[in-house]
Amino acid sequence: MLLKSKQIRRTLKTLLLLTSLSFFILSAYQVTQYWDYEETLVDLDEIINKTVKKDTLIKEIRRSIDLSEFDDAKMYLEIAKSSDLFKSEINLKKLESELQEKDTSFRQLIKQASNFSSGFLKGKSSNIAGIAGSVAADFTIIGDARDLTSEYVKHQKCEKVDELIILLSGAGFGLTALTIGTRGITAPAKAGTSIIKASVKTQQLTRGFQKSLIKIGRQVFDWPLFTRSLKKNNYNIPNLQRAVKIAYHPDAIKPLRKIAEQINSIRSSTSLADAVHLLKYVDSPHDLSQLKKVSLKYRYKTKGLMKLVGKSALRTVRVLKKTSRLILAILTSFLSGLLSLSLIIMRKSII
Repeated sequence: MLLKSKQIRRTLKTLLLLTSLSFFILSAYQVTQYWDYEETLVDLDEIINKTVKKDTLIKEIRRSIDLSEFDDAKMYLEIAKSSDLFKSEINLKKLESELQEKDTSFRQLIKQASNFSSGFLKGKSSNIAGIAGSVAADFTIIGDARDLTSEYVKHQKCEKVDELIILLSGAGFGLTALTIGTRGITAPAKAGTSIIKASVKTQQLTRGFQKSLIKIGRQVFDWPLFTRSLKKNNYNIPNLQRAVKIAYHPDAIKPLRKIAEQINSIRSSTSLADAVHLLKYVDSPHDLSQLKKVSLKYRYKTKGLMKLVGKSALRTVRVLKKTSRLILAILTSFLSGLLSLSLIIMRKSII
């Protein structure tokens, strides 16, 4: 009977030891989860107030008005209004009056119609209407077909081709088909690839980001296979689609699609033209992720803030997560560890 009682106590202590060790492991894991850093964006408004001069803002506003870039002029005016640099509104009212005088609806309408047509047909533009035309052409396959044909003709003449334009156009064909098949679900990715193409054509894309995109794009579209599959001197849409279908790898589209959707998100927060311009600050997918966060916070003012502050706007501040849950996890870990140690010592003395 005495032996049976000892066995029961030993079994109970073993169970208690296992339970306390389990709590120790769990609480120790919780400590590692909370003892880390949270990245928060730097305060761009504060940086503007500390580092940007009043004359710099006025210069940007006047330059935008003189170049008929009225959307940019309005953006810089809003930044100036929210800045401590302008204690007096006198200069701002004068600039606003000058902007309203030049920014007439009729003049804007004529200019935008002309730019849209140019972007749709040629695929090259640096203003919002022209880029909108270029993106619209890509959604009808005309843009991708035009760019692929243009690069293929260069290839046939042994001239230098733009590999990134080729890869994006090939992927664009596939995304267009997917957009139709999914009733528009992949439309943001399609818009994003078109924005990247516009950035390449206007020489806004950084060399580092181009390399990253080319590496990803080569997995999606096989250019050498496309050139072998395309019938010479036959550039009609059905022939192009047939060759693209052979060279396109839909299973590899996910990384490019993710990047394109992030770029489209930046476009949604700012504008088409701004999204193209903002890619000049991106050297890697990580930079793009940071830029997306900045654009979600500052929206239409993002382009102006980035131009005034530079790439330092993409920096983050690391803050240690010291929460009550962290303290509780440390306390639980200490107590369960102490109990486990005591039980181990007691168990050895019994044995």
